[in-house]
Amino acid sequence: MKLVKIDTSGLDDGNIGRGVEVSGQITFQERLQVDGKVMGKISSNSGALVIGEMGRIEAQIEVGICVIHGTVQGDVVAGSRIEIHRTGKVNGDLTTPALLVEEGAVFNGSVKMTTEQPAVRPEAPDFLAGDSEAKDRRKIKGA
Repeated sequence: MKLVKIDTSGLDDGNIGRGVEVSGQITFQERLQVDGKVMGKISSNSGALVIGEMGRIEAQIEVGICVIHGTVQGDVVAGSRIEIHRTGKVNGDLTTPALLVEEGAVFNGSVKMTTEQPAVRPEAPDFLAGDSEAKDRRKIKGA
């Protein structure tokens, strides 16, 4: 099962409530609140995933921001930051440029600190181009 929300008109706010179990791949744009159970994969280019105190995740997570108040079993990759609050429990590896772990939180795994990836990849300058026209533009006059 694959859940995809594509409508970008207005705020993209999803919610998986208590008593709801989802198995498969979930893709979202802006914000997803999980108070139920998710198994599989959760991804968003830059969105925020908020796992409530009753939320249970058994999944690979790749999001912009991950805020954990519940339980996560699996690896988490976040482009901006990961927050594990005092009620949060994580068993898995974390990759993020910023990490917040509150007193009382439980974390078992490894952490890899990275730099934030740019949202838009800049174009390569002319001098890195391989075509002959770009090479001609690089030549120094009088050389």
